[in-house]
Amino acid sequence: MKRLSKIGLAASALTLATGLATTATAQASPHQATDSVPRPSINSVSFSGYYGTGVSSPTLTINGSGFGATPPPGASDNTTSCGGYTANGQVYGSQLYFVDDNNFEAGYSSVGAADCVGVSVVSWSPTKVVVKFGNAYGTFQHWYLNNGDGYALSVNGGIFGGTVSGLI
Repeated sequence: MKRLSKIGLAASALTLATGLATTATAQASPHQATDSVPRPSINSVSFSGYYGTGVSSPTLTINGSGFGATPPPGASDNTTSCGGYTANGQVYGSQLYFVDDNNFEAGYSSVGAADCVGVSVVSWSPTKVVVKFGNAYGTFQHWYLNNGDGYALSVNGGIFGGTVSGLI
């Protein structure tokens, strides 16, 4: 799936989910029990490490709630359509992925394809997720972050976006 399509799809899904949640809440009577599970919420993302080409992956710290106790199941991303890599992290379907608006995406996979850059989970808790990119990061033109790049990311359906900052 193309990067812009995923972002548009994610935005549409978020709008739809918000509308459905509002409708369901408005229709529920005070006597009805609700069994809904809250959608993960991302409050902030911080970047640390170095920017540009030829450097190791920066660290992304994602703060929020509802992430769950463990990461979603992933699959190795060492063999990709872009070549073979060692320690390239994993791909997580649509459960954990990152998109640099103009340059690369990481961690997404579908039935027939996967991103060339994987994601490595450093730590995971219900309120804080720390990740890095796999070893394909920085190996091709524009597969790296710079301060000022726009980005979007998703953790178990929670969606967040902004501008990369904090890299040295």
